[in-house]
Amino acid sequence: MPLPSPPFIWLFALLPAFLSGCTMDIALPKKEQHASLTPVDIQFQALSSAPQNTFREVDAAALQDGDLLFSSTIGLTSLGIRIFSASSVSHVAIYLGQGQVAEAVGDGVQIVSLDDALAHSDKLFALRMPGLAPTQAEQIRHFAKQKAGSRYNYQGIIEMMPFMVTKQLCSLNPFSKDFRQQCVKGLAAAQLSASTADESSYFCSQFVLAAFEHTGRPLTLASSGWVSPGDLLHMREGDIATLAPNQTLAYVGHIKPGIYLRNRALAML
Repeated sequence: MPLPSPPFIWLFALLPAFLSGCTMDIALPKKEQHASLTPVDIQFQALSSAPQNTFREVDAAALQDGDLLFSSTIGLTSLGIRIFSASSVSHVAIYLGQGQVAEAVGDGVQIVSLDDALAHSDKLFALRMPGLAPTQAEQIRHFAKQKAGSRYNYQGIIEMMPFMVTKQLCSLNPFSKDFRQQCVKGLAAAQLSASTADESSYFCSQFVLAAFEHTGRPLTLASSGWVSPGDLLHMREGDIATLAPNQTLAYVGHIKPGIYLRNRALAML
């Protein structure tokens, strides 16, 4: 929305958002930078799983092989992850086709039915990597079957929790995407262990990133050990990415809306 000069008025008004660590972009059009009334476009990172009027409910037939499935539950663990990561999701998996889903959970990497994934989720929705070829989807399926039974990366997720909080400090500068990216990378390098290409254990988002990297279509150049489900969510079209995607993800729809979207007053949780 456009805001007039002088700048200190709207900066003061936005101070609570800065302190909450809510990522935003502020863009000053070059042709207007010296005007007496400077229009300022402000975009906040979208916390909802269906921001603004984007929500649509779909059935399983709308899914394609290789779609990313985001979910959350109403349990305390899911709520804690959502609070730490400032997002509406706590888990991400991959749809393999033919009603099968690959995911990394506490029991390790496993392949379950879509019905099981739905039964264990309060809400479940899909984002898609545009242009994913059938051969690449098949590579994802092969990778998932090859990695089934791999251990869950408990050490990685324990390291990730404080990082999900401290990286919000990088959001305090809303004027420079490059600054935010460098800030997050610097904090990650200081706080997290470097991931390796031949990992034998995964947390959920780490597994998803490894699967796409296996196809030669990585979701991001950021290390897989740095990326939470919320970070992947913010790689969607129209959102502000915490970690830069190689290609923005397209929203497919909600297969299961969950209680928060059904009760719109709580849709931002």
